[in-house]
Amino acid sequence: MDKLFGGNYPLLKQALHACALRQEAIAHNIANVNTPGYRRIDVSFEEFLRAAQQTPLQTTDPRHYALSPARLAKPQVTPDEDAPMRPDGNTVDIDYEMAQLAENQIRFQAISQLIAGRYQSLRTVITGGGR
Repeated sequence: MDKLFGGNYPLLKQALHACALRQEAIAHNIANVNTPGYRRIDVSFEEFLRAAQQTPLQTTDPRHYALSPARLAKPQVTPDEDAPMRPDGNTVDIDYEMAQLAENQIRFQAISQLIAGRYQSLRTVITGGGR
């Protein structure tokens, strides 16, 4: 798939996975907005991906396959330690969660459209462009 999509497919696939995981985390936060002591969770993917992209992978033998750092990046669900706490110990701000939900939806749609466009291009090449 890498050669067909110019090497970006693993990155796009990981980004979609991160969006789906973030959607679950946001839904979990919203469901627990009134639960005393609940601490909001978040998905840290962007920082991890940046770090993975800056770490060069070395091959020690010409027969080794070069592995894209993006393949190693995995989204992580972590508690948000910086979120302000309410008197009941809950750290969920419903307005913030709704904004995160909208942003995540836009990101998911954009990535999905990129992947769909690449599949459409591939389909056009395979079918001969409608000839």
